[in-house]
Amino acid sequence: MSDNPKRILVVDDEESMRFFVRRGLARCGYDVVAVESGERGLEAWREASGFDAVVLDLRMPGMDGHQLLSGIRELDPDARAVVMTAYGTVENAVEAMRRGARDFVTKPFEIEELQLALERVLEGADEAAVAAEGALAQLRGQSRPMQELRETILRLAESDTTVFVLGESGTGKELVARALHEASARRGGPFTALHCASLPDTLLESELFGHEAGAFTGAVSARAGKLARANGGTVFLDEVTEMGLTAQNRLERFLATREIVPLGGYEPLVVDARVVAAANKDPEEAVAAGTFRKELFYRLNVVPLRVPPLRQRHEDVPELVAHFVTRAAARLGAKTHSASPAICAALGAQPWPGNVRELQNAIERMVVLHRDVDVLDVAHLPDDFAGRALGAESADGKPRAYSNALHDFERRYLEDLFRRTGGNVSEAARLAGLSRGHMHRKVKQLGLDPAEFR
Repeated sequence: MSDNPKRILVVDDEESMRFFVRRGLARCGYDVVAVESGERGLEAWREASGFDAVVLDLRMPGMDGHQLLSGIRELDPDARAVVMTAYGTVENAVEAMRRGARDFVTKPFEIEELQLALERVLEGADEAAVAAEGALAQLRGQSRPMQELRETILRLAESDTTVFVLGESGTGKELVARALHEASARRGGPFTALHCASLPDTLLESELFGHEAGAFTGAVSARAGKLARANGGTVFLDEVTEMGLTAQNRLERFLATREIVPLGGYEPLVVDARVVAAANKDPEEAVAAGTFRKELFYRLNVVPLRVPPLRQRHEDVPELVAHFVTRAAARLGAKTHSASPAICAALGAQPWPGNVRELQNAIERMVVLHRDVDVLDVAHLPDDFAGRALGAESADGKPRAYSNALHDFERRYLEDLFRRTGGNVSEAARLAGLSRGHMHRKVKQLGLDPAEFR
């Protein structure tokens, strides 16, 4: 090892494992700090500076390894992690890699095996794969629609094809565009974004194509536009159907020739930028209405990529809730570190017209209002939300007891999980964030028979 040994954070709830890893890595020349819980691990990463990597156990009481990894990645998106698990299944490995881990070892292991994994991680082996994993990790959810979305992004990242991302407001269209960029060979280049609906036509053209000095009142100096600044990288055009027709004409010409002329200029500039466009309404309807050029639509719609609304992937809500709780608590300095299965079930039953963004806002609101609470529960839902979330009225309009409402919620939530998993209790437990034993107790308590869903 060098004169400046790499600093490694080790997180495991078993004292014997901490001792084994700490001693073994120290003998390999690493500077090792070992802590006993996910909460202490996140605190250590937040308070200390200069950790080169974290080695963590997946199964721990309280904040488990998946949650810890998500929390560390929120604090440091480039954090390097190796996970240790006694449950060496592909499922656990994939989940950890999805959350940002770069390698894993299965217990029991020799210290040399862990050392090799750390060396691979610290040397940045397979940088393209790591970049893709990091980008896709932001698109959270294990539902079938999200798995298909990530698979499609990886395929599209191999080319410079223009992509049209379609989806409702709040579904994460910009995250999709960023994932396409980070997973592609262009990841070393710039990523620029322009929200087309927020600017008047002249200013939008200036922002996109740039302008020369004196091109219009207030243009005292030349300025490069988003396309030129994205040279060698990717430009994301959100709400592209809201562009004025003149800007649409100029964009269609760029897609045809890869040349731009800044406002007030004469000489064309060749720009190598991949275009990813997005819209939250049907562009073909805008074409039919005459507000969106048909030629531009065809240029942009080489590959349409639809982002599913949250109501079509309710099983992803617990994971999203855990992520937003961790992020909000870290940013606000709150004690809150997790959310109960009951509140996840309640939130998962909502239609969420504002999609993931609305869910994120709801979680942040609860963390702000209950910053001294360790675990968010149904009782912490805002007053104007709890009634909707718990279905507080029965069919005849009369109030129902809290326990009855919660019982109905949990039953509907688990029935939906069993339908999606074909009655597989283990898979349903994983999606719900519960242990298998806890799931069996819930099934018995609610009078459910998973076999009915096979």
